[in-house]
Order: sequence, then C-alpha cells, then structure tokens
Amino acid sequence: MTARGVSAYHPRVTTGTEITTAVVLAAGSGSRLLPHTEFCPKCLVPVGGRTLLGRTMDNLAAAGITELVIVAGYCEESLRAFAAGRAGGPRVTFVRNEVFASTNNAYSLWLARVAVPGAFVLVDGDVLYDPRVLTTLLATPGDAALAVERRGDLAAEEMKVLAGPDGHVAAVNKTMDPATAAGESIGLARFTADTAAALWTRLGEQIAGGQRNVFYELAFEQLIAAGRTFAIADVTGFPCMEIDTPEDLAAAHVMAARTGL
Repeated sequence: MTARGVSAYHPRVTTGTEITTAVVLAAGSGSRLLPHTEFCPKCLVPVGGRTLLGRTMDNLAAAGITELVIVAGYCEESLRAFAAGRAGGPRVTFVRNEVFASTNNAYSLWLARVAVPGAFVLVDGDVLYDPRVLTTLLATPGDAALAVERRGDLAAEEMKVLAGPDGHVAAVNKTMDPATAAGESIGLARFTADTAAALWTRLGEQIAGGQRNVFYELAFEQLIAAGRTFAIADVTGFPCMEIDTPEDLAAAHVMAARTGL
C-alpha cells in the first residue's frame, strides 16, 4: 500500500479515444439499503444470485477493459477479498476514500485520478445493467458520453438529462423539471484523455472551494458550460436500474430473473 490507501500502480499512458481503464465508485455505506448493507457495500449485495460488482467486472472484461480502479470506503476489506477471489479479468487497483461518510461521489471520483492515466469509463457501483449498455456507451463517438435511458416517468430522485438542440447533453441534474428531460443518466459515462484531464481539474477546483458533498454531475454541467461536449449514448430498451432501497432491490431481483442478467 502507498500513501492515502492507494495500491501500488504503474500507469500505462493512453491517448485519444482508446479506453482500457474503468473506474467503479463503491465507497458509500448504502444506508438506505439497510439491513442488506449492514456488513457489506451495496455492490456486493446479491441480486439474482450474483453481485453487482461481479457483473460489472465481467462486463468490463468482455468490453476489453484491462485496468479497473475501485474507489472504496465502507467495508473496503470485503471489496478487496471479493476482487482477490476472482480469476482473470481486469487488474484491480484500490483507492480509498477515507471520508466516505461525509463526502459524495464527486469526491470519490476525484480521488481516482491518481490511478487513471488517460481515457476511462466510469461506472457507479450500485447499477444493474445489461452488458449492451456498456458496449453502446463505448461505441458512442465524441470526447465524452453519458449512458441515457429515454423515459418519461422520471421523479425527483432520478439524475435527469436535458438534451440541447444539437442532441448533446445540455444539463444533467436531479432538480430540472421532469417534463423537460430527455431521460435518465443511469450512472455510466466515458471520457477521452483530454476531457478526463479537464474533469480532474474541475473536480479539484470544486473540492478546493469546499464542495465535497456534491454529485459528480455538477462538474459535468460546468464542463458543458465551458464548451465541452457530452454525447448521449442512447441505451433505451436495455434493462438497467440503480439500486438504493429495499424496494429497488426487490425490483432488481425481478429484472434479473426476467432478463437473465
């Protein structure tokens, strides 16, 4: 282990749109999913007989990802044991969020920068999704892209996406009027090396300004306002859902059984 809980890492610099690195955010305690998360993080709660992290690791390997950075915090040792018990797949580097209880996913994402040499794909650890979501996202052209499910039944909790006249992301937040939204950003995104560098800078500026408990989408919106383009990777029709509550978990079991995920 090196300083700040980062596993020893020797980066292989990548450029352009080549993506061989993924970041999975799995630091949170998942308190809304209690009692299922009393002794393990959300991404290790079984869904349809498999864990979310196991599915994601399989999906990433199938998509050609060779380096996986997991941002951990709550029950980190459970995550390490799970990763160590898997054969094959991406090489795993752990980055620890020491203050996971008082920060949000923007802070966790910013911590990952030390282990990400260039372009990368971002995956929230609490999402059940069809592998085609990931392959569609990786195939979407542009400097950055968000996986978006187009749907009209959006509520306050969903991370909503507003599409601009050019079809790209104009805004992404939870506060917009659902009637104006094109759909939901489901928790997967990808970035070229250049946009990733701009994202690290923007996140660092937020944190330096005291914004440690915000969603990473705030940085996305600020990059868009500064002229960066975020494409919409349309994953409508592919099964996917975020798991936050016991009710979500029950629905995820049904989705997994119905779709074979």
